[in-house]
Amino acid sequence: MTIQTLISRLSDRDKAVRAEAMHGLVAVGRPAVPACIALLSDGDWKVRYRAAEALGLLGDGAAFDPLVAALDDEKDHVRYMAAKGLGLLGDPRAVERLGQMRDDENEFVRRSAARSLGMIGGEEAVLALREALEGETVDGVRAAILEALRDAGVDAALH
Repeated sequence: MTIQTLISRLSDRDKAVRAEAMHGLVAVGRPAVPACIALLSDGDWKVRYRAAEALGLLGDGAAFDPLVAALDDEKDHVRYMAAKGLGLLGDPRAVERLGQMRDDENEFVRRSAARSLGMIGGEEAVLALREALEGETVDGVRAAILEALRDAGVDAALH
């Protein structure tokens, strides 16, 4: 399937077709990166969501700035997937911006940002996770933060 065909399938009404198209873009590899970056501006949040997902899985550094920008998307699903994608990229430059996601209104976005901080690791990520933990009131997000701290090499007993 061509990149253009896969892109058109990202708008399908069927969630399974959209998921299959996203995986197809990932299978294409690096040549799909520019198209996925462009799709982060699509009018349909479902397309933006799948584009962010593909970019994270593709793991190409060119996706860094577009995924950071997608953290400001109006749709929480897109912010969630952008945060996840940044964790998959593993670029420590994302730590500051992911740390700011602790204030996101959506608990799943906060969980995703915490998990990504744990994947990236390092002192700055640990500090961001500790700051997030201090202000977090939702048990599920607190659990995700503690797990992320463990992933970053911090003993959860220290909290």
